[in-house]
Amino acid sequence: MPVWFLSLARGESVEAIKKAYSIAVEHARKIGGRIETIQPKHIYGESADQFGYTLQIGRITVNLPPGAVLVVWGFYNADEYFDFVRFIQDGRVYEWFVEPIAYYPERVGVWIEEPLIFRNMLYIDVHTTSTEQRDRVYGWPLGYFVSPLQPPQEVKPPKMRRFGEKRGGRAGRKEGE
Repeated sequence: MPVWFLSLARGESVEAIKKAYSIAVEHARKIGGRIETIQPKHIYGESADQFGYTLQIGRITVNLPPGAVLVVWGFYNADEYFDFVRFIQDGRVYEWFVEPIAYYPERVGVWIEEPLIFRNMLYIDVHTTSTEQRDRVYGWPLGYFVSPLQPPQEVKPPKMRRFGEKRGGRAGRKEGE
């Protein structure tokens, strides 16, 4: 099933981007976080300098920090050989045919459906029709990265009392001991 992208020149595009931003704001409010545009450090982590704002051909594993959310509303494509991208999370596959975006005047396509929302870990599969030996395509997901200002606190299980212990201390203690 093809997914359609709108040009930035269309009025519906602005509404779709506003909707994605409001979703990001809501997530930021819930977790006490901040919103950034999607950057290489969010996709590649420590190896962000290697690829910059390009996508590595093949499968990219994205490990989002605890509590973080990625909200994707569109795609930039300046590579006529970059034909599709897949976002894979929890057994769900979202396949975007992005080649036509390379021919839009601004090279940006806004997805007409609901923005994609990812948490924890996801995979991005990147495909090209180029026969050249290349390691990247000139395209980038557009959207927002929401992360907590403080990392979520670890939930510790309650301590178990030993048999015969009372809530205030050890069993068998008498006052004054």
